Amino acid sequence: MKIDKLNSRQREAVNYTEGPLLVLAGAGSGKTRVLTAKIADIIEKGHAEPWEILAMTFTNKAAQEMRERVNNILPGRCSRIRMGTFHSVCAWILRREAHHLGYNENYTIYDADDQKTLIRRLLKSIDSSTKITPGLAKGYISNNKNDGISAEEAMQRADGQREIDLAGVYLKYEERLKSSGAFDFDDLLTGVLRIFRQDDDIRKLYSSMFSYILVDEYQDTNRIQHELLKELSKDGAGICVVGDDDQSIYAWRGACVENILEFSKDFPGTRIIRLEENYRSTGNILLGASALVNHNRKRHGKTLWTKQEAGLPIKVRSLYNETEEAEWILGEVEELIEDGSLSRESIAVLYRTNAQSRQLETACRKHGINYEVVGSQRFYERMEIKDIIAYLRVFINHNDRLSLERIINKPTRGLGRKGREVFFSYMDLNGLDPVDAMLISGSISGIASRASRGLKSLGEWFRLAEESITEGISVSEIVDSLLDNTGLARQYCTEDITDQSRLENIAEFRRSVSEYDQSVPGGGLPGFMNEISLATTVDEYEGENSGKIALMTLHCAKGLEFNTVFIAGLEEGMLPFIRPGEYVPSDMEEERRLLYVGMTRAQKRLILTCAINRRRGGVSQSGPSRFISEIANGENRIPPARKVFPDKREQIEETDENTLAYSSGNLINHPRYGRGLVKKAVKTGSEWRITVDFGFDEPKTLVTGYVPIPILKRKGSVQDLD
Repeated sequence: MKIDKLNSRQREAVNYTEGPLLVLAGAGSGKTRVLTAKIADIIEKGHAEPWEILAMTFTNKAAQEMRERVNNILPGRCSRIRMGTFHSVCAWILRREAHHLGYNENYTIYDADDQKTLIRRLLKSIDSSTKITPGLAKGYISNNKNDGISAEEAMQRADGQREIDLAGVYLKYEERLKSSGAFDFDDLLTGVLRIFRQDDDIRKLYSSMFSYILVDEYQDTNRIQHELLKELSKDGAGICVVGDDDQSIYAWRGACVENILEFSKDFPGTRIIRLEENYRSTGNILLGASALVNHNRKRHGKTLWTKQEAGLPIKVRSLYNETEEAEWILGEVEELIEDGSLSRESIAVLYRTNAQSRQLETACRKHGINYEVVGSQRFYERMEIKDIIAYLRVFINHNDRLSLERIINKPTRGLGRKGREVFFSYMDLNGLDPVDAMLISGSISGIASRASRGLKSLGEWFRLAEESITEGISVSEIVDSLLDNTGLARQYCTEDITDQSRLENIAEFRRSVSEYDQSVPGGGLPGFMNEISLATTVDEYEGENSGKIALMTLHCAKGLEFNTVFIAGLEEGMLPFIRPGEYVPSDMEEERRLLYVGMTRAQKRLILTCAINRRRGGVSQSGPSRFISEIANGENRIPPARKVFPDKREQIEETDENTLAYSSGNLINHPRYGRGLVKKAVKTGSEWRITVDFGFDEPKTLVTGYVPIPILKRKGSVQDLD
């Protein structure tokens, strides 16, 4: 990539090296192109050697794409650039420095599923006077860690019994992690920051390694990541961060939009360059998205524009309920595919919550359309894969109790609940290494002979495999030995279709191991485990090679693009999202940014849908989302030929109150509860007693005569604004 192929703003961002740089990169404005060109330019001009550059992204997929692009510009010269996610860079540092925290280099990384499993077990052993769920405790722990609050400090700050109980879980959780030689994802960041602040010599060691630090998607950083950047740049490294405050959508997991909004305060002398030319979307899509996000106040502000034509108007479609909505969307998808206009993988259906996928999946199957639910169960979270990973974790870290408990009787060795209790009690009482305990299990009273034979065989495999590691065997050989000697794969050799699927997943895991061996010669098992522990759902998305339409939440769609995008569920309560028991969104501006992200995934065609009567327990939707009107407000600034919405509007009228005659199936409009479907209607004198489904947990029974309850007479089967 030559710098003269960049636009003027992009060239300005690439060339600037005189101080901290904040690149505000609007959606589709070529930020990856700028980052890769800047890295190549720094090397070509001799500002830094490749190994003096640190580039951090938010997904492994983005890091790999960046590395490939730099390599295309400077073939063979980028292999020594330190490039990866914040978590992978911190994991690399911890492999070298974890002993300062009392860990060895072969620590385990617990993912979200592992965390919940551990917390669930801890909750069973803790006498708590308040109801605490694993999810609540996990969120409490993560929030405290990201705020730099230790378990001891959390206990000191606890106010009320609920917080005291949560802090107690936090303390036990930390004790269990330490004894298991494990870190969770938050620990990877907080652990490195703690080491840097405890020992300035170590901080200087890593800070001095890098002359330039570049960070992508800076709007998604949390407080700890922001502090890590400050620590790494203290000794004069050049700083360039790229991001878009309008696409900050992860506050729920700790992201702090203030990091990008107030970047100049922490890095004095910052130059701000805005990338506003969009290369992805047509004019109408950009105008609608800009009209929406302009309603936010907490933003730097930018004006996206494109040289592309105005293109198709944004289409809005209102359907009766979520079933009709899904049917209509998949009917449209089917037409686009059948007439040859689009391939399946160029189409995405986005939504606010995972629960919305069910109706869409049903419609996909009905229409015979191949689909992929992005962001559902990750490949590495499937049961049979988790089992293999647990074996490998114990292999490199015998102290990993959670993984050991998972595999001790998988496949079955005749070790029941009582036998497991006896084994672990004996091991703990005598301070034995788990493998040593397996080898002498025949002498442990209370363990059946069949179980002791199985445990001894497992212990022998661990010992033999560990000895072979010194010979430098590949990860593939370790995994093959594991599968052959433990029977993990053999147990699924049946005619059952589920077992066949599990065997296919195991074969796919074997392929991933082989690919790792080829791409990272000498990386070894710890390196492979580190890589898969940090994998994300988006990293696994096949994209253009999938042959399937994509179904995903708006959060998962970040960083992707599609020719055609449907966004379902634009109702008040769903988008913006309102939680049960609440009356307003917890963060209206973030909800608006979330829709903005979804809209700007579309290249050529954007369709928004809403359901008049969506069933969602505990929450009452009250009509189409306010965001629809905010998008439509943009049409006053659009020339007639480029209108986002033509003049056609919903064709629904209300009946005259003097001619009301209710019956089952009527659609009514209540002034308080909104639109609902009449399930039963009985007339007594001049009044009607009607039972109406408004989408609550239970239908409501109303008596007419107190407030007007008009019947909505529909001229068409759907509201059609296209």
